[in-house]
Amino acid sequence: MSSFAARAFVLAVSLHGAMPAFAQAPSPLPSLPEPSSDPLAIDPTKDPILQLARSQASEEGFRAVVGAAVKRHPATQEGRAAGAEARAVLAEARERRLPSIDLSVSSYHILDREFSNDPNNIVERSRPEQRTDALLNVTQTIFDFGASEARVASAGARLRAAAAETEATADRVALSAVGAWYDVFAARALVTVTQGFVANQEELRDAVAERIRQGVSAQGDTARVESYLASSQTRLARFRRVLADAEARYTELIGAPPPESLERAPAALLPAFSKDAAALAAMSVPAARSAQAIADSARQEAIAAKRDRYPQISAGVDAGRYGVFETDKDYDIRGRLTLRQRLFGGTEARVAQAEARVTQADARASRVREEAARDASIAWSDVQALQEQLKALEASYVASRRSRDVLLERFLNSRGDIFDVIQADNSYFETATAFIQSLSELDAARYVLLSRTGGLLDALAIDPAAVGGQSE
Repeated sequence: MSSFAARAFVLAVSLHGAMPAFAQAPSPLPSLPEPSSDPLAIDPTKDPILQLARSQASEEGFRAVVGAAVKRHPATQEGRAAGAEARAVLAEARERRLPSIDLSVSSYHILDREFSNDPNNIVERSRPEQRTDALLNVTQTIFDFGASEARVASAGARLRAAAAETEATADRVALSAVGAWYDVFAARALVTVTQGFVANQEELRDAVAERIRQGVSAQGDTARVESYLASSQTRLARFRRVLADAEARYTELIGAPPPESLERAPAALLPAFSKDAAALAAMSVPAARSAQAIADSARQEAIAAKRDRYPQISAGVDAGRYGVFETDKDYDIRGRLTLRQRLFGGTEARVAQAEARVTQADARASRVREEAARDASIAWSDVQALQEQLKALEASYVASRRSRDVLLERFLNSRGDIFDVIQADNSYFETATAFIQSLSELDAARYVLLSRTGGLLDALAIDPAAVGGQSE
């Protein structure tokens, strides 16, 4: 192998840090390290790919971005509006226990009339040509067997459900924002590494072409190199597509395009709990609390429907001023006591409907709790598995890097095949991209576990009350 071809090949199997996809002076994206002449002396702690697992963005800045995204997201605003509606329903239910007052004023003026002397129309004939009357009715329910109190309790449960659902919405938005952050970071790292790898493959193609021109390699070697290059270009196109999707999703959730110097988000700190403890904690996540509150509301509505079958006692005062402008003192004031009992009219059917809604809501609450426990168990298992996977990939990455460098040294000393080196370099690249993806998956899985166990908003310093939920 000529000195030119050797230099070209060394250049081909090293990835250039001067080719980042995004200019990031404060936090450059990683590139694969250049080959080492002493592969066994490689220090993993200085490897730029492995250093990704030990670097992260400012925790305060990360929390501020995610918190602002949660507050501005339309889903959070929708939840706040639902909470405001639930508060108004509760206020209405409470006000129904207070006296109701109706005031009416009516005035008439006869435009034309003519009556006979028939005694049957004496009342109509005695009506004045014009009169203005004012009527006041005050009614207060005295006893309704607790139906009003049950409706107040139902409205209160609905308010708790709305607050918990808003909190669940904030949790989902926060988790999506965290996922979008990691997706952009990982996609940018993959694009940058792959761009450098493609550039190396192109230089390798030129180096092989030079070897063919010199008669050192066969013409068929070009096709093999072109095949490797096409495969790398395909991966680059796929990673660019993933990056475009991730940046669009980030912009939608955060409300602004991702900065050029986007660093890896801070790793979530997980409490030390077992799989069973995670499932138990999931029983009180916002979604489960919302479903239980809806069931409580339905139960109170059923109680109110049952008590509506009983008599209701109300008292009232009716006052009237007749001929406000036409007479000096024509009025009456009457006290009223009413016993009302509704018979038939679908009363029993309404009770049956309410009881069916209770059964439905209880079943839904049980289903939501079981699903929450299942999701928490899966999230816990995912974290454990991804931790083991990342350890294995780190060891595989170091071994692949050393293998590449060993084969390169052997080839440069004319004791190896060029395509063995190409294959080793390709395997090393695959291991590096797998490590980056696994690192991002593990980081995201930790936040998923926090979400599934109800600790995400607290970990991100987001006050539930600030987004329409309930403060602790």
